[in-house]
Amino acid sequence: MAHGQMRVLLVDRLAGAVTRVARVAGLAVRLATATRMGPTDLYAALATARFMAAHELIERTADAVQDDDEVDVVHLSQPLWFGGTTLFEEK
Repeated sequence: MAHGQMRVLLVDRLAGAVTRVARVAGLAVRLATATRMGPTDLYAALATARFMAAHELIERTADAVQDDDEVDVVHLSQPLWFGGTTLFEEK
């Protein structure tokens, strides 16, 4: 891959990430204005989403490694947009 292609790919991914962040922000604004949800309600919804995402990540990982005896999970963490919390780390 040429250097110019790499830059274009990086700009394209950055634009996609900005678009996704804008959609999430727009959704938060719509929820706050259309449903009479206050700041504490939105905070509670986001906190619940974070824990539900952790639960989903644990379930998907368990399902993915269940049938493969050669795979060991040594580290499992949430993405940064959910707090970057380490859920499991082998010591």
